[in-house]
Amino acid sequence: MKIDKLSLDGKKSSIEVLDRIFSGNVNKKLVESALYKINANYKGRRGKTKQQNEISGSTSKIYAQKGTGNARHASRKAPIFVGGGVAHGPKGRLAYRKKKLTKNEKRLSIASLITEKNNLKKFTYI
Repeated sequence: MKIDKLSLDGKKSSIEVLDRIFSGNVNKKLVESALYKINANYKGRRGKTKQQNEISGSTSKIYAQKGTGNARHASRKAPIFVGGGVAHGPKGRLAYRKKKLTKNEKRLSIASLITEKNNLKKFTYI
């Protein structure tokens, strides 16, 4: 199979390539998932809140367990208090995992894209 080759100075020529490169099936779901994974890895996951154990301050009880007439409380670091830790907040970079593409996914998605471009007659080799 011959495809067009365009040089940087504007001259057109053609080169011979194997037919099996452009005769593959176009797997749109695979291309979609590959693009999703690639784009997801560009986003920075930096949100971090302090947990109860990361707040600085005393861990002593606020008041006695019994006899005050109030509810039971431990320390001011508890999530229920202003200035306390956050119960289920984001935990920063350690909790974020990058999405990985396997070699086969990369190869097949690129082959699908090349095949689709060639079918639409928008493929030019530079």
